[in-house]
Amino acid sequence: MARTEKEVAIEVTVATVKRGDVITVGGQPMTVQSLFNLPGGGKRIGFASGAVLTLWPGTTLTALRIAKGW
Repeated sequence: MARTEKEVAIEVTVATVKRGDVITVGGQPMTVQSLFNLPGGGKRIGFASGAVLTLWPGTTLTALRIAKGW
């Protein structure tokens, strides 16, 4: 049986957010394109749309991520 990919909802933080994650902001699903570490432990998230979001330690978001092997 061939393995497939499945989109799953997970909680992400500064330490776990990855390129390719899909985060819904203002009702719009946005794909993470770039990540940039900031002083103080924050991370600037660049989306494919050109929008930017700053994520700080202690913040948790829900993201969709492709999980392989389902």
